[in-house]
Amino acid sequence: MSNFLSRLVSPTAFLYLYIVFTQIAHGFYSARDIEPPPAFTLIFSAGLLWIVGWWVLRDSRKRSVPWVYDIGFFLVVAWPVIMPYYLLKTRGAKGLLLILAFVGTYLAAFAVGMAFVLLFVHSPG
Repeated sequence: MSNFLSRLVSPTAFLYLYIVFTQIAHGFYSARDIEPPPAFTLIFSAGLLWIVGWWVLRDSRKRSVPWVYDIGFFLVVAWPVIMPYYLLKTRGAKGLLLILAFVGTYLAAFAVGMAFVLLFVHSPG
């Protein structure tokens, strides 16, 4: 049970849950053709950077990968480039599968949000 609990509170689980919930919301807003509230946009951006930073910190410690001097700046400016590089560098070909899983989750959750609106909320005519 302890192993299950430690996996449940891992940054990876939080990252995927965060992506699922926020992308469903983005899909909902997009399908309704409305702008998300500014607070949602701020929380999405800040939360994503925080969780990605937490994940990189925990993963790099586990794999004994040294950090650059200002990882926070790099995460803010270039996390979409740094994360795939880090995954490919530390995991090889398996890192590509992790990248594809992340992108697939991101897109699938967005599609679920849009589908929900189109199937259940959107009224014809």
